[in-house]
Amino acid sequence: MKKLLVIAVALASVNAFATRARVNALGNSVHLIDTNTVHSNPADMFFVGGDYVTAEAGVGSSAAGIGSGDVTQVGPPANTARDGQNNAEGMVVRSWGDAKAGLSIGHMSTLATSLRNLAGATVAQGGLNALPSRGSFLQQNPVGLFYGMKAGDLAWAAGLNYSNFASKTGINEKETSMGLVAGMRMGAMDARLGLGLGNTYQNDIDGKFEGTSGITGAFGYWLDTTYLSANLTTAGFKTSSTTGVDTGKYQSTSYGVSATNSLKKDGSEFFYGAGLQSTEAKITQGPAPTAEKTTTTLNVPVTLGLEVDATTWLVLRGSVTQSIPLLGSAKTSTSTSTSSETGPGSTNTAFAAGAGLKFNKITLDGTMLAGGSQTYGTNALLGQVGLTYMF
Repeated sequence: MKKLLVIAVALASVNAFATRARVNALGNSVHLIDTNTVHSNPADMFFVGGDYVTAEAGVGSSAAGIGSGDVTQVGPPANTARDGQNNAEGMVVRSWGDAKAGLSIGHMSTLATSLRNLAGATVAQGGLNALPSRGSFLQQNPVGLFYGMKAGDLAWAAGLNYSNFASKTGINEKETSMGLVAGMRMGAMDARLGLGLGNTYQNDIDGKFEGTSGITGAFGYWLDTTYLSANLTTAGFKTSSTTGVDTGKYQSTSYGVSATNSLKKDGSEFFYGAGLQSTEAKITQGPAPTAEKTTTTLNVPVTLGLEVDATTWLVLRGSVTQSIPLLGSAKTSTSTSTSSETGPGSTNTAFAAGAGLKFNKITLDGTMLAGGSQTYGTNALLGQVGLTYMF
């Protein structure tokens, strides 16, 4: 009982709208509106309860800069634990009449960071030789600017994200990224679109990573208590050596639909949802002779979540997620062999939980997560922490 009281004092939540800690505890369900979802649909800043300031912490976020310029650094930087889940970030949103403007710092693009990671050893899992490990170099001090307006039931907003870094010592690391995001909400309908306009990294040892134009889009509609949604993502990159010779390419397309049913009563919510997600990924390595590998998968993502007002001051939340591969839906073909069915993959069922207290306009949320993975123990209880002040 004493431990539960310590936990309760350590965590807080003013209302249903909180931070990355809450979103992750609820399995990143597609129907959520939160201060964290503003990064994917800027129009959400009109539906989170007012103007606000958020500050979020994560494991490894206090380490030195990722690009240290150390001449002995020939592999992944030491603090690769910092990523889109573990980095520190913050955001402030203010109103001016019917308009809102926001500024964010430290928020890493999910699309940009995932592509850089894929350029490393992950690509080797596709059966080809590993592309250079430059993918471990993440965005440096990204900044985001947002602006939108609301007229009646219609709210729209757009944002620009940018990062830039260059070290002129050691292995001369450089990185830059830029992206646009726009979104709208009107009654039961919402839509969002993200465009990756630039995503590059290079150094004097590995060569250059260059992301191709990335597009993410989604559409959603509430039909009574059921949220129907559709999504599309296309992304890719190419790599080259220090002499400018092409060494590899990657291109993927993913699209799907889902339905999430939300049941709310007495300040609590239980939701469950399932969908159908199709993905095709193609890896090409060269320059000559080239080796190609294409993998297609068809999965059924399932989410179960619960958020309960245990008392007037204590909120508990948790979720279980799983992506179920359909039988015979995973297929792989290469340039040197015929198409074949591949295994469905290892178990991916994930559990996440969080808690919070209601303290006037201050929110401090935490989750039982470390590095985005389910982790138990007191050292991981505050694996993610988010502070929000509504004003």
